Amino acid sequence: MKWQRLLAFAMALLVAVTLGLLHQDDALGRLTGAERLELWTLDWRQRLARQNRQAGLEGAEESEIVLVFLDEASVEGWDCLSPFPRPVLANLIQSLSGAGARTIGLDVYLDRLWPGLNSREGGDDLLRDAIEQAGNVVLVAPARETETGRTLALPHPFFADVAAAVGAAEVPTAFETVRYGTLGIRTQEGMDASWALAIYAHARGLDADSILRHAWESREFSLPGMPKGMGEIPESWYGEEPPESFALTFPTRFIGPPSRPGAADPAAGTFTAFASSVAPVLAAYSPEFFRDKIVLVGTGFHDSDKFRTAYYDVPRPAADGDGDGGTQGFYGWMFGVEVHANALQNLLDAEYVRPLGTGWTLLLLILAGGATSIFVFWKGAGWGMGSGLLSGLAVMFIAFWGYVGEIFLPFLGTIASFDTRFIWIPMVAPAITIVLSYVCSTAYVAIVEGREKRFIRSAFGKYVSPAIVEQISDRPEALRLGGQKRALSVLFSDLAGFTDLSESMDAEDLITLLNDYLSEMTDLVLQEGGTLDKYMGDAIMAFWNAPQDQEDHADRALRCAILMQRKMLELNQRWAADNEDAEPLTVRIGVNTGAVVVGNVGGKDRFDYSAIGDAVNLAARLEPANKTYGTLTMASEYTLREAVASNYQLRELDFMTVKGRTEPVRVYELLELANRQLPKEKQEALGQYNLGLDAYQRRDWELAKEYFTAAAAADPSDGPSRLYISRAQECIETPPAEDWDFVVKRTVK
Repeated sequence: MKWQRLLAFAMALLVAVTLGLLHQDDALGRLTGAERLELWTLDWRQRLARQNRQAGLEGAEESEIVLVFLDEASVEGWDCLSPFPRPVLANLIQSLSGAGARTIGLDVYLDRLWPGLNSREGGDDLLRDAIEQAGNVVLVAPARETETGRTLALPHPFFADVAAAVGAAEVPTAFETVRYGTLGIRTQEGMDASWALAIYAHARGLDADSILRHAWESREFSLPGMPKGMGEIPESWYGEEPPESFALTFPTRFIGPPSRPGAADPAAGTFTAFASSVAPVLAAYSPEFFRDKIVLVGTGFHDSDKFRTAYYDVPRPAADGDGDGGTQGFYGWMFGVEVHANALQNLLDAEYVRPLGTGWTLLLLILAGGATSIFVFWKGAGWGMGSGLLSGLAVMFIAFWGYVGEIFLPFLGTIASFDTRFIWIPMVAPAITIVLSYVCSTAYVAIVEGREKRFIRSAFGKYVSPAIVEQISDRPEALRLGGQKRALSVLFSDLAGFTDLSESMDAEDLITLLNDYLSEMTDLVLQEGGTLDKYMGDAIMAFWNAPQDQEDHADRALRCAILMQRKMLELNQRWAADNEDAEPLTVRIGVNTGAVVVGNVGGKDRFDYSAIGDAVNLAARLEPANKTYGTLTMASEYTLREAVASNYQLRELDFMTVKGRTEPVRVYELLELANRQLPKEKQEALGQYNLGLDAYQRRDWELAKEYFTAAAAADPSDGPSRLYISRAQECIETPPAEDWDFVVKRTVK
């Protein structure tokens, strides 16, 4: 495996992952729109995990929270609608308290008294008495900027002094959609609890001031179920200067769509809700609706106190009496009191949207981007694109599974559940990482490696592309020799694809090409002092050490094989120059040395000077064996023993038996003369291959596969490496017996 490719792969992945992480940052995320898109995906996950918490609804998990919406019917007959008639509020609080409500949250800002109205209606006095007698009313207060700094505008002391608690009513928004709740706010006086936190503390019998004091000292809110770091107080809050961000927020898990007053009905939204005009009657005659509940009272008709949430454009099913089923519009706006109710429900359930930690996010980006980049580098841009799409799909499924707390698949349903749910696994940052990883990797492969690869393919194609040409040659003096047994070096060659070529070419052109090929190859045989035995169509058989003695016959045969491969390069180039549509051809060669019978073979009137015997058969079998290994020239160990092996570039291929022979033979690929430089990719592949073969013979299948894979990556056309990758995998899956001798039985010719 090229270290340059590893470095390029690492750099591409580093760039992609870094930019993906930066898009998790608020500033860059807002600039590019990534934050908005990620929040949109969170909205869809919330919709997928929606719940109905109404009392009396079959299958619903009932909430402790009950909503009472102030409606216009409550103020019919009243001359003044602003402020909301305080006698009505007083009556409502008395009714809810009398019904046994545990905590009453009043989302009405009581910032001033109205003496004129009070003199006629006694509204201020009635409301104060109701709050005081109930003893469990939590009021709201907005944060305001003053000349001296930010402060919490508490309700008028006339009401605040008798209230159970007061909480800040801040509702942080992003992109006009509410997605966050508030734990506390920083003012010039210190830190104040949010309305939701104040109600939670009262309902659980806790002291809100103690919670704030402990959080301030420990620098973090430590509420049940709250993930570490979610309630961490910003360092800027401890400085003398007022911080820019004065609200400590957390991502609110919106339980479901907006609620509306009505009986238990899926169309009525999330929480049990009643109109303020009917709540006192229900409290009197059906107090169980409010007994031991947290009742939140707020407007249900003012346009100034409604917000867009994840469920704004969700179709609302038609309720009973609304029609014949189907849908009826959309849920639309959610009033502020219910926004607080959702934040409060998170606190009560001790279940929060849990953003994925930085470490896990980094690992996710590395895996998603790495898978894409790996396939681009080692399989190509098409494979990389497919891998990227699959990685993106996997991230999407994992993100939804993490949020709903279960693994579900189409048509299979839920197949596993988790103890923790509502995990916010980012979807946009991995998508950005995948795209950038693909772009960076493809750019490198196309631009940096493109020129080198084109050169390598061209050079390699010329090197391995033999052309089919033959010429008849005769050695008449051989006919006068009688048969004898002697050691010969035998060469068999055959053109690959000649049959297909003969079917597509004109007969005259085919003969011309064949004669050209045979002429060139025969000249090489004769040049090296060899004897042409015969032509078998496009195949050639030749041998050395007969009829004349040749001490270096093995070296002559090996050199001839190398020269024949070189000649094929020249022939392919020549034919391409004459005919641009000419297809390059390949010649396979087998070389073996051994004792044979050589002499005149045939009848008395017709015979050939030829060699026969086991060594000839082995040479004939080695030539087609090249197909299995994806090689061009194969030589046996017997030939290399007789030759000066250091004069050649070789590599060991296998230990095998061929058809018709029981004795195994070690075979080698003949690449070039030792003083001839091989292409760089071939050299690198050979180094990795040799390491792989060493590991393979030591039975270290996993390591062997890694080396062979690296060799194939260095030279994708390297057939032996691809073969041994498959063999190593087979050994990994089904390890051979301990006494296996590594002999491969070849059952075909």
